[in-house]
Amino acid sequence: MRRLLDPVLVVALLTLVFASSTAAAESKQEFIELIRDSARFNSLCNNLMRQVLQQANVNFAESSAEIGTSALAMLDEIVEIAFDCPSLQIAVTGHTDNRGNEAANDALSKARAESVVAYLTERGIDPARLKARGVGSDTPIASNEDAAGRQINRRIEFSLIKTGKEKRKSSFF
Repeated sequence: MRRLLDPVLVVALLTLVFASSTAAAESKQEFIELIRDSARFNSLCNNLMRQVLQQANVNFAESSAEIGTSALAMLDEIVEIAFDCPSLQIAVTGHTDNRGNEAANDALSKARAESVVAYLTERGIDPARLKARGVGSDTPIASNEDAAGRQINRRIEFSLIKTGKEKRKSSFF
């Protein structure tokens, strides 16, 4: 997926435009941090991540918490944006179909969310920025009456966690 506006590119361009070539490296770093802390930069990051998360599709085989290879490219895209946007925090919610008992489904849905969080942290995302939870079979998005519907229900959903930084304003944007 090609991004229309890369937040790291925004920082680099603004640094070139606003930072004097004679400025000390420390001053440039402070400037970059001010940009990254700005409401506009965080808004760009949030919008970009939401676009990717809306298209995110991580499904699982029955009774499995193993991530399929078809989801890896999308998870790597999430990692890339998370590196570019260090203020983003992500909630990962695991789901199951309605087969099996409720306690087992709750545990399996949590294990699915934790396997995705483990994948993201193994690639360098700070685990403090991620939250895993399982909800079992409580919120199906398809019918559990056939195999195709049950496959759709064995999934991960992503959402952004709102932080106090999103409410801060900066004079740069």
